[in-house]
Amino acid sequence: MGSGVISREVADKILDADFANIVQKVKDGKTLSSTERARVQARAAGSTETLSVAKTVVELAAALGVTRRTISAWRKLPGAPQPAANGSHSVTAWRDFVRENSLKGSGEITGGQVEALKARKLLAEVEERELKVAVKKGEYVLIEDVRRRWVMLVGKAIALMRAKFENELPPIMSGLDAQGIREESGKAIDEICRLLHTGEGEKSA
Repeated sequence: MGSGVISREVADKILDADFANIVQKVKDGKTLSSTERARVQARAAGSTETLSVAKTVVELAAALGVTRRTISAWRKLPGAPQPAANGSHSVTAWRDFVRENSLKGSGEITGGQVEALKARKLLAEVEERELKVAVKKGEYVLIEDVRRRWVMLVGKAIALMRAKFENELPPIMSGLDAQGIREESGKAIDEICRLLHTGEGEKSA
């Protein structure tokens, strides 16, 4: 112990305590750092640590929360990540591959998978809280509000277009040549486009 080396059991306890602090931080409504978010994402992907590169297949299987046999089967699938020249494996690339292809392990629920489910729930809570904050700041708007606003503007644009081309422009254009008709039509079209883009003229429409 004098060399500063600790056992795997002690290391796991330290990591679990650290993760518990992250959970409490989320409950308190605090923002996670990029490192803390990485910890949650790693556990949600089936890993109990933030390992990004696995030196062996056994290490890769542990990081992904599956068996070595499962990794062997997955490596035969089209597009499966290939080992690096030194034989190591990108855990990040494998997590993306597993997620994109909706891959599952043997079907047996392990302790690691239970922890992963908890981490996914925690990550969802973080993202939901961040979204609510963003909405309050005006960074996002509800799609229903966008739809309602657009329908209103289109209705006003159609009403303006009918008023221009059915009532206002015919008497004006009757004494104009082709160039004059083109210019008056262009002005009317510009006004309709301005209404759709900026809402200008809504009160008068």
